[in-house]
Amino acid sequence: MSADARPLVAILGGGQLGRMLVLAGRRIGVDCRLLVPEAEAAMGMAQVVNAAWDDDDALRRLADGATVATWEVEHVPLGTVERLERLVPMHPAAAVLATVQDRARQKHLYDTLGLATAPWTAPTDLDSCREAAARLGLPLVAKARRGGYDGRGQRILRSQADVSEAWSQRGPDGIILERLMSFTDECSIVSVRGKDGCIRHWPVVENRHRDGILATTLAPHPAWSPGLQARAEAIACTLLRHLDYVGVLAVEMFRNGETLVINEVAPRVHNSGHWTIDGAACSQFENHLRAILGRPLGETAARGHAAMLNCLGTMPDALLTDERGVHRHDYRKLPRPGRKVGHLTVVGASAAERDARLAVLRQRLAAMPGQDPPAKA
Repeated sequence: MSADARPLVAILGGGQLGRMLVLAGRRIGVDCRLLVPEAEAAMGMAQVVNAAWDDDDALRRLADGATVATWEVEHVPLGTVERLERLVPMHPAAAVLATVQDRARQKHLYDTLGLATAPWTAPTDLDSCREAAARLGLPLVAKARRGGYDGRGQRILRSQADVSEAWSQRGPDGIILERLMSFTDECSIVSVRGKDGCIRHWPVVENRHRDGILATTLAPHPAWSPGLQARAEAIACTLLRHLDYVGVLAVEMFRNGETLVINEVAPRVHNSGHWTIDGAACSQFENHLRAILGRPLGETAARGHAAMLNCLGTMPDALLTDERGVHRHDYRKLPRPGRKVGHLTVVGASAAERDARLAVLRQRLAAMPGQDPPAKA
């Protein structure tokens, strides 16, 4: 590649995360090419190879001339990532995906590294499910070992009948069982590690869900403190270094007072980091590209106080959201109940200013036909 050529990033997937990676790339002189099995949010914005995950010819076309490869969704078949990694450098590496795709392997990793997580087990039959219910205590959470997001593939077990039913309805990859945790709130930290080992973190944020789907993120966390940030950063650093990770990683956690317990990790740019586009010095999308290309990382400091609202079902009219400090991100998806079709970011110089703008925006959204009700503050 000549000194004047723009780097080309090959991306597995083309949903809204791919779309935002493409947009971030444009700002820093990076081109993207995406492998997309079906029409998604990023199509029409960049070079697209429209083919199935197992199409070897499509993978060769995706990799042709690429500088580096990455993914925007971790549910890509591991075999696809391994084949692409043989054609072009891949970050994060396929070995990371092999660990993170399986929730039992994730949990085992946390235990090995001494990181707090909910007590859990991976049952092998109905008897071991019943034993887990007796040992861990009800209620339990049953989660599919593979796949599942936004609350899919999960259910709460409150009785022995629920335990038996969860085992009988398990998918082909089985389930894990976790003790249902009590917590003050759900939070996350989004971090990035470069090829040179440099690590940077965005502020810890609070995440508020509805029906298992992230509805609102508040950045920084309303209970943010240097101590909370330090504890979250220590968790993220342990994982990033152990995995020799390159790129953006999100760690979702339960907060109970001063204690942080890992729920799951996402080996990619993450919904709870969308606020960084408008509310941080450098967004998670730009820093992911910087990291995997070996460029210096951008600053991750917050610019004021931000809130991110997912738009579920229908994208609100632009006029309804035309307010100072409100930024509108339309994913160009067809409306469908519960579907993430865009997000809005509200930014203020202070938490009070952000919250006042957020209150006005919520009132407008609540009056809009077809829009799923905004989550309460």
